[in-house]
Amino acid sequence: MSQHQAFKQRVHLAQEIDRIGHMLVTRWERPLAAHLLSLILRLEDLVREQDLNEITGEIQTLSRLLQGWIQQPQSQPSENERYNRLRHHLGLVSQLGMMERKDGLPEIDYDNLLGGGLVTLYLWLPQDVDATPLIQQLSCYGIHAKVIQQAAKLAQALQDKAPEAVVAFTEFAANDPILLLAPTISSICPLILTSPLHDFQARLAAVRAGAGSLLDWPLQAHQLIDQLSFGDLGEKREPLRVLIVEDMESLAGLYSSVLNAQGVETREETQPERVLEMIEQFRPDLILMDMYMPQCSGMELAKVIRQQRLLDGIPVVFLSVEKRQAVQLDALTLGIDGFLTKPVAPEELIVTVINRARRYRKLRSYIINDSLTGLLNHSHLHGQLEYSIQRARREQRALSLAMLDLDFFKAINDSHGHPAGDELLINLARFLKERLRSSDLVGRYGGEEFAIVLPGTSQQQALELMDQLRQDFSQIQQRAPDGDFRQTFSVGISSLASAGSSTELVQQADEMLYLAKANGRNRVETMPG
Repeated sequence: MSQHQAFKQRVHLAQEIDRIGHMLVTRWERPLAAHLLSLILRLEDLVREQDLNEITGEIQTLSRLLQGWIQQPQSQPSENERYNRLRHHLGLVSQLGMMERKDGLPEIDYDNLLGGGLVTLYLWLPQDVDATPLIQQLSCYGIHAKVIQQAAKLAQALQDKAPEAVVAFTEFAANDPILLLAPTISSICPLILTSPLHDFQARLAAVRAGAGSLLDWPLQAHQLIDQLSFGDLGEKREPLRVLIVEDMESLAGLYSSVLNAQGVETREETQPERVLEMIEQFRPDLILMDMYMPQCSGMELAKVIRQQRLLDGIPVVFLSVEKRQAVQLDALTLGIDGFLTKPVAPEELIVTVINRARRYRKLRSYIINDSLTGLLNHSHLHGQLEYSIQRARREQRALSLAMLDLDFFKAINDSHGHPAGDELLINLARFLKERLRSSDLVGRYGGEEFAIVLPGTSQQQALELMDQLRQDFSQIQQRAPDGDFRQTFSVGISSLASAGSSTELVQQADEMLYLAKANGRNRVETMPG
């Protein structure tokens, strides 16, 4: 029997055990219990052949429970025993039986997904185009772009090292080598096409080539940055985050494995009292929670989470052996966003969790982010700053705050127009998001002023970082209808070494920003000491 056939047989047995077991939970019948026991023993034989030790122990526990009840012909288990002990062990056995084994799934390299390494793009451009300005602009955002202009070299480069994406020029000619290579490229990494053609036929051809998007030509650096920040590419670089709250470690590990294989980053928590702290640290896009836990019920824990203003909107999906519709409806009326009944098929788990997490991330961006720049807005930045300060003090770690202001911004609006000023703000936001860590918080504080929270960063480290960013941003060519220009900014920095509260931290950084402006702008100033 092949591994695939064995897995299908195991899933079928687990589903039948769940079906018969649910009937037995509802009404006790000794022949039904004997039939269920026979199914469980068949599953035990099957998993022993497949060397699935993590399932065997749970199967034996359920088997002993049923055997003990069957061997007492003069009595029968109470409804409470069936709804608690039997249902609990049934849920574990049927769920474990339906899941792939944990070590059989691919591991996700989160360091690379989260921007731990240098971002690399391969560029396929016309041979008469000077790509140097584009490459220089991209380098300011921390992106290494390599031009390749021969099909054989591109194919070899893709085999040697998969880039973040391939960006290719095309006019959709029938013999265009990039279109011939497109299936190979899209099987390895995302393909982004750029073309002077943008009619329906061109867009359809791009879709058929497997391209994720079709950008304008001539290609602008900010178009690529946007494409790398949003959609499927953005999700690859910053995976969806799911917090799994499940008192059974074996089940939590299996759920994690299924989601990890889809590029979702997960954290597991078995202790309800630690969930709020984990949410604060991990910032999940969704919480997958067991409904019945020994310390407190999922309903109670969900209410605790909903009491926290900044956590109230995070979707909570219950996982439970509970099949009674009335109980499920009660959970939904309390603001629970979904209900998955154990045993849950991996496909159902993936679709439910990923779709809800994606939707929440998108909706959250509309609520907490500045509409122009996409950065955190003023109020949510303050809330996250409070959380960051509390965590830094708890962990006895450094934290710095940088206040940044574009120099002579009013003059930009006056000389180049307000659209150019808005585009400048957007470019700065793109630049900061690309160059800073995913753990750093970046917000638009107001007008042309931005705030950056740098956890685990001393004042000296913040000074070095912001000075490097200041220099690099000044090299980016900003575009306007009446001519290109370059822009500088000034920065003021404070840290928890000198501030006792968030109010004081902001006040000190503002004072240092004022000092940077007074000292000539285009510079960074820090608190003395």
